[in-house]
Amino acid sequence: MKFNHNKKRNTAFLYEVLILELSKAAMASDSEKKNTLVALLKENFYKGSDLKRDLDIYRSFDDVSDLEGGMIEALIQEAKIQFTSLNRKDIFRQQTILINEINKSVGHHAWANFVPSYKKLATINQAINKTQAPKKQILIEKKLVNLLSEPKTEKMPFPNVNKLAVKTFINKFNNQYGESLNENQKTLLGKYIMSSNGDGMDFKMYIYEEVDRLKEAINNKVDESGPSANNLKKILSKMDSYNTRALDGSLVSEIVKIQSLVREINK
Repeated sequence: MKFNHNKKRNTAFLYEVLILELSKAAMASDSEKKNTLVALLKENFYKGSDLKRDLDIYRSFDDVSDLEGGMIEALIQEAKIQFTSLNRKDIFRQQTILINEINKSVGHHAWANFVPSYKKLATINQAINKTQAPKKQILIEKKLVNLLSEPKTEKMPFPNVNKLAVKTFINKFNNQYGESLNENQKTLLGKYIMSSNGDGMDFKMYIYEEVDRLKEAINNKVDESGPSANNLKKILSKMDSYNTRALDGSLVSEIVKIQSLVREINK
């Protein structure tokens, strides 16, 4: 049985489209577009906003494959309650504003993005919307239970981080390099710590901005670096791969070292 779904009225889909476009803008070094997308994310998905609360309902279905069927069914029922408790007219109005902004600032091609989790997001939307006839509603919810019960095969792109692990990381860095962290490094690690308390969106956006800043600083020194220019170019080439890497401790460690390098070459 086929069920209809309007993806532009799926808040989680709108969010994923913005994140995908942000990644592409960062890879293309399109600072203007990247800044526009970061602004859209901050304006629409700040903590406590209606769209963020709506998005969090979809996110409550992440990492639930280890739950028993009965627990997943209970989760669906609670999600339906929270979904309908939000002012859906206000959500619709804010979605419309965001859709128009995406069309204007990004372009209609944004809707052609491949969102890997689309099937899951669409099924969640159909299950919690409660707009179907009883039989269809039951079938959709059963479909969602089966989908969520499937063993997870892909690795989540964003790791959980605890304060003890980051404190150990800072101590190891200080012991290895014999120096205190500068303000940029403290900001980076602070956001890395806080990423464990949410979805990591703020950290992702900060990484995009910080990597762009570092690349610009290194680019400005390439022409005047003489024999060191080749080494700087190698670092720039390596940084181009950051958009496809997991945002984990290994990447953070590399960025911290590059922050130290930029501080030195700017002296």
